[in-house]
Amino acid sequence: MESVPRLGWGKGGENETVLDVGCGPGGTTIHLVLPLFPNLQKMIAVDVLPHVIESAERKNFHEKIEYRVANIEEWSTVAQWENQITKLVSIHCLHWLKDQRKGFQNIFKLLKRGGEAALCFSLATSYHAAILEVQKIPKWSSFFKVVENLVPESHHNKYNHSYYKEMLEEIGFEILYCKEEVKMDVISSDEKYRDFFSSVCAVIPHISVDQREEFKDCFIQELLRQNGRDSEGLPYLKANVIELVLRKK
Repeated sequence: MESVPRLGWGKGGENETVLDVGCGPGGTTIHLVLPLFPNLQKMIAVDVLPHVIESAERKNFHEKIEYRVANIEEWSTVAQWENQITKLVSIHCLHWLKDQRKGFQNIFKLLKRGGEAALCFSLATSYHAAILEVQKIPKWSSFFKVVENLVPESHHNKYNHSYYKEMLEEIGFEILYCKEEVKMDVISSDEKYRDFFSSVCAVIPHISVDQREEFKDCFIQELLRQNGRDSEGLPYLKANVIELVLRKK
């Protein structure tokens, strides 16, 4: 999101109405998004999971942030803000949508005319490549059947920036900025690597406790095989990421 200050974000007054879509437990909202708007009076931050919003309210409370449960794909949960949002941010969320077009259409409806959205999401990652490999292993394959949407459509179909530019222009957006790049996130230790990627793997809660450590070992080994290590021997994750800044005409 380094591009948004250059596009004039943060120069608005107190009348900005900002929405953070997919805020998670609020860390990104409070440390990355809120500082973009020094004059802001109120920001709305939404996530689809109630327990995540409860965590955000406890761990990342701020008097200017209102945390709410909502799903950008379900219009009824966000309709109250129709044509009211002047700036919308979504960081590493939109690749999880089952119907991305519907999500983008709802973003368009939420924005005021002239309102802008800054979006960053993954097109494909080595994490998802590892998921696809591990689910082929007979011992683990049945567990993957109980969890939906583990790998985004963009990964399966190899979508690139051209696909999204065409879709977004059809919806009615003006594209102010579009960048697609491969990013490498280096993790400072094997322990943190294992802990983090185990924590975000939605399959693990469905595996019996006595098998979880074995599954984690298998999954992390495949993740390391997909990625390798940097020159200092530290593990990392590769991701093909798209950043977009859009304006509602």
